[in-house]
Amino acid sequence: METIDELTTFLTDATVDGILGRLLYRGAAWSLMRENGVLPPNAPPLGATIETDLAEHGFALLRGAMALRAQAGTSDLTSKAFERAANAFEALVRNGDAGSPDRGFRRTIAAAAYHLAGFSAVAYSLFNETAGDLNTSPGETAIQHLILRDLGQLRGFVREWLDNDDHKDEQIAEMLRGEKPDVDEVLSTILNTTICRALAYFDFALETGEAEPIETARALLDAAVSLADNAENVPLWWISNLCRHLIDDLWQHSLHESLPTEPPEGTEEKYPDLRRLFISSLYARKNSEVELWPSQREAARRSTDVTDDLVVALPTSAGKTRVAEIAALMTLSSARRVLIVTPLRALSAQTERSFRKTFAPLGFSVSSLYGASGLSAGDEDALRTREIIIATPEKLDFALRSDPSLIDDVGLIVLDEGHMIGPSEREIRYETLVQRLLRRSDAESRRIVCLSAILPSGEELDDLTAWIRSDEPGAPVLSDWRPTRQRFGTLTWRGQDALLRLDLNRNGPFIDKFVVQRPARGKEKLPYPRKTSHLTLFAAWEFAGQGKRTLIFSTQANWVEGFGKQVVDLCKRGYLGSLLEDEAPIARALEVGKEWLGEDHPAVASLKVGVAIHHGRLPSPFLRELETLLSEGVLKVIVVVSVKVV
Repeated sequence: METIDELTTFLTDATVDGILGRLLYRGAAWSLMRENGVLPPNAPPLGATIETDLAEHGFALLRGAMALRAQAGTSDLTSKAFERAANAFEALVRNGDAGSPDRGFRRTIAAAAYHLAGFSAVAYSLFNETAGDLNTSPGETAIQHLILRDLGQLRGFVREWLDNDDHKDEQIAEMLRGEKPDVDEVLSTILNTTICRALAYFDFALETGEAEPIETARALLDAAVSLADNAENVPLWWISNLCRHLIDDLWQHSLHESLPTEPPEGTEEKYPDLRRLFISSLYARKNSEVELWPSQREAARRSTDVTDDLVVALPTSAGKTRVAEIAALMTLSSARRVLIVTPLRALSAQTERSFRKTFAPLGFSVSSLYGASGLSAGDEDALRTREIIIATPEKLDFALRSDPSLIDDVGLIVLDEGHMIGPSEREIRYETLVQRLLRRSDAESRRIVCLSAILPSGEELDDLTAWIRSDEPGAPVLSDWRPTRQRFGTLTWRGQDALLRLDLNRNGPFIDKFVVQRPARGKEKLPYPRKTSHLTLFAAWEFAGQGKRTLIFSTQANWVEGFGKQVVDLCKRGYLGSLLEDEAPIARALEVGKEWLGEDHPAVASLKVGVAIHHGRLPSPFLRELETLLSEGVLKVIVVVSVKVV
């Protein structure tokens, strides 16, 4: 076994930019440009041995990263090595030959490596975007369910495998006593059974928080690694070893380990039960939410301190809501209420839905106040009695001018989209409200958490932090980590087709004929697309065909609805097809839309073919239904106003 210094030197050399970096770049281009393993005729030369080179480089990095992690723990170097290894294996499988016998093995390795690099969402997408038979072993299938966080499927799969008489000790012993036992087959069964049994114990640990099952799972996987090594079963050595590292990584960052077990002062009575219910509720979701992402860990740690006023800047989709939920959990444990200020009405509806999903199972009431600045009797009752209230600055400001005592028992105020405190008229109203909250005589008894995806830097950020913290010492929490990768590209129309060029590099990867001209239909004489909006929609349909979701930004609400009209028109005349296989999931949203907007409204008509039209002027009941469909992944194309991110 190499020493820590030897492994560190190897991984440092293997992850520097240069020849090996260019290999991964060529691999990415190779995977993006091909279709079912075949490159287009006009592809640039990528090297005759690229497949072998990628596999060798990926396995070398993966072995070194696991060895160093086992001896010295997780580090920036091991994370970088896991990510580079994942890049190599992803290049081998993405858009590859659907009939390749090792497609499932390599995809499992790529996903596990991404997970160990901290990119669990990328790992998820490697399986979630793939349809059809992956030719996976039972151990690989179990790991796939774990990475997809479909713990119900994991539980059912391992139970079925372990309950099968053919996989039990008695049958295995009988097979070995035969005249000519197939030892390799028997060993494969033993190893797959051990992986499945280990993951059954691990699932129980995630469900209960108990330490004993995780130790049993580790011991089982250690035995599997040793047996696979002695039997020279290379594929299952990789799978059992990766599974051992995966459960360690996931447990280390699980909510069981991240949320303090000791209750904060003043929460001794309620906190233990609420902590257990909070974790159990997230575990029980269809896609279980059991751990914290790298972007959330520092912010979540500080969120558990009920005296710490926080300024948190995380990129879009990097988990700000979970940070706010943890802060809310601590406040609710002390029998004080939570107030969330969102600067846009559409955000209020989305935030209400998210917090209700998390806290209603814990027995807390959630309500939102938005719309006109006036205050109805129902609004006042909600603001005075609900445990969690979501309000716009205008609504809250009007309420507090009428009766400042409405929030006397509020222990936490979350300022969402803190970057919208600024010089414009609406931003100034937000700033004025915050200033009024900070100047209240009871301000010291109330915690403030400011969240944003876009905050200033340098002195401006320091000034904002000092303002929110009332000049108490303390730094903001900053992270540039994202759960997904950003790739920039251009779509260029060439007269009869469009070229998608990625990474804004003329010599980089591209997809030839990403959109192809549709000939005129019926009595029409001109082909499509005829304008930029048509090309945008055609490209969105291409992405949807690959299992991807597309967000189309527009700068005005009426332009958003214009996209909806074009969607309906193009589908009606046969240039685009419906993106829905089944209309049942959208039935409720359609009924709500028809009631509020009428059947012919662009937002309702486009929904019938699987496209969401979303802007703040649409009725709130309809927006709530849309956002539910979006969170469930029913809709593949979303058109929104550019100031709103769904």
